[in-house]
Amino acid sequence: MGRIEILGAVERRRRWTAEEKVAILDEAFGVGGTVAAASDRHGVSRALIYYWRRQAREGGIAGVGMATANAASFVPVRIETPTAQPEPTLPAALPGSSPVRRRGTVEVTLTNGRVIKVDEGIDPVSLGSIIAALDGGRS
Repeated sequence: MGRIEILGAVERRRRWTAEEKVAILDEAFGVGGTVAAASDRHGVSRALIYYWRRQAREGGIAGVGMATANAASFVPVRIETPTAQPEPTLPAALPGSSPVRRRGTVEVTLTNGRVIKVDEGIDPVSLGSIIAALDGGRS
């Protein structure tokens, strides 16, 4: 007689607790982590990890909140001496007027490799918002 195989119950979707989701998100988006590695290690689709991140940002995971882009963060800074460049000649000031002062430029290299150049008088809060937007929220 032939062999008969009886299949058990169909595998159901796994339910992830908020703590498990947070641990996987931390592994995927933490320092040195990748979504691919966390996905493979826990048997979760990459799309689901990105979905959980969006849920966490929007407050959709109970008891979980993510820092907003306005949160202060520290980044490494390197100050370099500017290379000597010939100063362009400015027209002489009109009698009775004050001399014109040239503003400097600040160059910021982000962690993702992008470089932005801003006027030295930029508002620090505005600069922080720009950096957060261009650096992908990671600093």
